[in-house]
Amino acid sequence: MEWYMVLLLIFVGLIAIMFTGLPIAFSFLLVSSIVMFFLMGEFGIRQLVLGMYDSLNSFPFTTIPFFMIMGEVFYQSGIVTKTLDTLSLFVRRIPGRLSVITLIAGGVFAALSGSVVANVAMFGALMLPEMMRRGYDKSLIAGSIMASGALAMVIPPSAIAVLLGGIAQISVGKILIGSILPGVVLVIFYIGYVVISTVRKPSLAPVYEVGHVSTSEMFRAALVDILPLFFIFLLVMGLIFLGVATPTEASALGALGALILTVFYRRFSLKLVYDSLLNSLKVTAMILMIIAGSAGFSQILALTGASREAVAAILALPVSSMVILSLMLCITILLGFFMEQTAIMMITLPLFMPIVNALGFDQVWFAVLILICLQIGQLTPPVGLALFTMKGVAPPEVTMGDIYRGAVPYVILDIIVLVLLVLVPSIITFLPNLGT
Repeated sequence: MEWYMVLLLIFVGLIAIMFTGLPIAFSFLLVSSIVMFFLMGEFGIRQLVLGMYDSLNSFPFTTIPFFMIMGEVFYQSGIVTKTLDTLSLFVRRIPGRLSVITLIAGGVFAALSGSVVANVAMFGALMLPEMMRRGYDKSLIAGSIMASGALAMVIPPSAIAVLLGGIAQISVGKILIGSILPGVVLVIFYIGYVVISTVRKPSLAPVYEVGHVSTSEMFRAALVDILPLFFIFLLVMGLIFLGVATPTEASALGALGALILTVFYRRFSLKLVYDSLLNSLKVTAMILMIIAGSAGFSQILALTGASREAVAAILALPVSSMVILSLMLCITILLGFFMEQTAIMMITLPLFMPIVNALGFDQVWFAVLILICLQIGQLTPPVGLALFTMKGVAPPEVTMGDIYRGAVPYVILDIIVLVLLVLVPSIITFLPNLGT
């Protein structure tokens, strides 16, 4: 059987099984088991199990539960509320200030939670009622909240980035470090869009009076409510960057620091610890099962020779390496319209990474580009996770039409930033190379 027929049958089988509602990890495991049994009988199943075990027997994956615990502690404790109040003091005179606050806070808490759903749900609950009361345009409200949540796809410590590193066998620490500057660029572009839009059309975000606050009060609030969170981020990423600690050690310190902050803010409780550990356990188990399923899928591609033949066919095309890169990025974005991000990585990365290596592209650079493409998928219908989380927390008067219109400008901005990162790779590679 030709290699492309093998790929076609595998992908059709995967999609058919996923449409039954079976979780992604189980879908990949089922297809992998069937194909391996068909190819090698009982020995194939044993090989599949051994391959899955080897894929999980990796020390860097121990970062996953610690990053999850850190994010859950911040989310469950409600520390974000105090931080939002403090951030509002520094943007009192900026047009569209509530949307700007949401985007800045989204960048901050993306660095502390790593969860798109948690960020959208949190900022939807905290910021949406106030923006509605102030007469903000519903599309502007929805767009800024969804964009703030989607930042968790890129800004470290992103859970998706850790998963991507596991599937693609790339240094998790380098991916996290490499995504810092692109995350900052995204936040700047988002805020610039809000400010320019509200200046050109003030009705999008009506101006209202804000009480006077002295400089000393602002300084004290920043010292108490923002600096400790900033210190946690610097502690985690700084230790990884300097090579003082491994990603696992740094993430463990981050989780410990988050718990210490809850004591400092008088938010600590045994229920907080229990809920944080339970939710982290669920997410960690899911991520590890996905990695195991991806390993089985990679084994199939290797044994059938499909990946080798596909790579050879693509490299033989009479086009430049940048055209091939653009094709891979476009495929990832298009799949994001119809598939969940984890499934996209599991399907594409086993095929893409040999091509990336053969063309001599920087692996970390490519990984961050894929993260941006996956982020676009969070903001596009019909399966964009941020869209439906937004609808879940929004009142009935905020329609899906408002949500879609709010997402469009940020999708365009993501594409612009993606092109910028392709043209200027050093935005991604500078910090990882400097750390090295």
